[in-house]
Amino acid sequence: MPRPEPALRRLHHMRFRFPGLNPYLHLLLAWVFALGGVSATLAGDGLHPQDGPHVDIRIFIDDEAVVLQLEMNLVFLDFLVDFPREEPARISSVEWPALQPALMEFFERSHPVRIDDQRVLPELEELQINDPDMALLPLFPISGEQGLRKIRFKLVYPTTSMPAKVEISWTTFPLDILTDLVDPPPLDLAAELDAEGVRVPLLFTVDEPGLTWTALGESIEARLMAVPDSVIEPGSRVPILAIVFFVAGGVVVIMGILVARSSGSQIALVAAAGIEGVLLIAGFGVLLSDVGTIMVGGGIRAPDDSEAEAIFRPLHANVYRAFDYVDESDIYDALDRSVEGPFLESLYRTIFRGLVMQEEGGAVARVAEVRPIKIEVGDIVMQAGEDGIERPAFTVACRWQVDGVVSHWGHSHQRTNEYFADWDVVDGPDGWQLTGAEIREQDRMEEKARVEVGEEFEV
Repeated sequence: MPRPEPALRRLHHMRFRFPGLNPYLHLLLAWVFALGGVSATLAGDGLHPQDGPHVDIRIFIDDEAVVLQLEMNLVFLDFLVDFPREEPARISSVEWPALQPALMEFFERSHPVRIDDQRVLPELEELQINDPDMALLPLFPISGEQGLRKIRFKLVYPTTSMPAKVEISWTTFPLDILTDLVDPPPLDLAAELDAEGVRVPLLFTVDEPGLTWTALGESIEARLMAVPDSVIEPGSRVPILAIVFFVAGGVVVIMGILVARSSGSQIALVAAAGIEGVLLIAGFGVLLSDVGTIMVGGGIRAPDDSEAEAIFRPLHANVYRAFDYVDESDIYDALDRSVEGPFLESLYRTIFRGLVMQEEGGAVARVAEVRPIKIEVGDIVMQAGEDGIERPAFTVACRWQVDGVVSHWGHSHQRTNEYFADWDVVDGPDGWQLTGAEIREQDRMEEKARVEVGEEFEV
C-alpha cells in the first residue's frame, strides 16, 4: 500500500512540479492564506487552533519517572515516522497496532533522554486518538482533517529517586507555514516543564533543540532572589565597668594625697597607691575580657537610595516568581516571603487575574520575564511598627514590563504588559516586605493603548 503524502508535503511538491502554473498557484496560495487568516480570526484573538503541524509537549519530573506527555496532530506525526495508511486523515483499527512500535523506535533513536548522565529508554503508555469536532475543520484549509485529528500518548522514563539532572533532546522541527507559506522556516515548539512543584514555559528551537534540567531542591528560598538585610550601624563599645575601676582608682589616689597632706604622714598615700594598683589591674582585666562593656548607639538605619533600590528589585521579582508554582498553597508561601500579610490576598488576586488570558478561554499564562524599566526611590523614613520598634520604610515609583506566555495546540503566544505603580516597602519583623501598591498606568503593549487605573488593578 503506497504511503499517502501529508498535506504540507503535497503543497510544497506543487511549487516545484508545476512552474508553468505559477500565477495561478500564487493566487491559490494567497486565497488559502487569506482563508486561514479569516478562520483564525473566527477562533478568537488567540488564533486557536491553527493550521499546520502541531505538538503539545508537557514534561513532568518526579521521584518515580520523567514523563513526556505528547499530543500531536497527524500532520506532525507524518514528520516523525513513516506510517503508511489508507486515509491520511484517519488511522484504521487494522493500522493502529503498528503505531506504537513505530513511535517507540523513533523516540529511542532520535530523541534520547538522559537521567543523571545515564541513557534511559521509554515506555509508551496511554496511546489514544481523538474524535475531533468537525466544526473546526474550516480552521484547517491547508491540512484539513489531518491537521485536526490528534493522537496522544506518554513516554515514561522510570527513575528510582528524584533525579538531579535530566537531559532531553528534541530534533524534529516541521515547517512553520503560518510564518511564511512559500518558504517556511522550522517550527518553534512550545512546551511546559512541571518539576518540584514549579511549572515553567519552554521553547524548543533548531538553535536550542533540547532541555537540561537541574534540581534545585524544594526549598522556596532556593528559588527566590536574595533580599539584602537591613543596614545596621555597629555603634560604639563603652567599657563601663573598666571605667568605674579606673575612676575609683583615681578617687582613691586623690583621697590618699589629701589625707597625707593633712596628717603629715605618708602612710595614707602608700595605702591609696596600693588600692589604686588593684583597681587598675581589675580595670584592665575587665577591659580585655569585655566584661561590663555595653554598646551605645548604632542599630538599624534607613537605607540610602541605592540601597533601597537594591532591596526593592528582588522583592518585586519574587512576587512574580511565586507564580511559577502550581499549587495555590505554594504560591501563597512564596508570596509570604515578600509581601506583608494584609496585602498578600489582594496582590494574589490581582496578579492571578492579570495572568488569566480571557481570549485564550481562561488559560493561565506563565511569567516568562519581568523587566524593570525605571525605578525611582521616594521618601525614606523611620517609623514605629506594631511592636513599638522603629524600622525603616520607603516608597518606590516603578515602571516595568511583564511577558506572559500561554501554550496551546503546541505553540505559544506571548503577551507583554507594561505597568507604572507606587509601592510601599517596610522593614518588618520578617525582614523587608511589600505592604501596598497603587497602579498608576497599565499598557497592553500589543495594543499600545494606555489606560488610567485605580486601586483595582491587573499586575
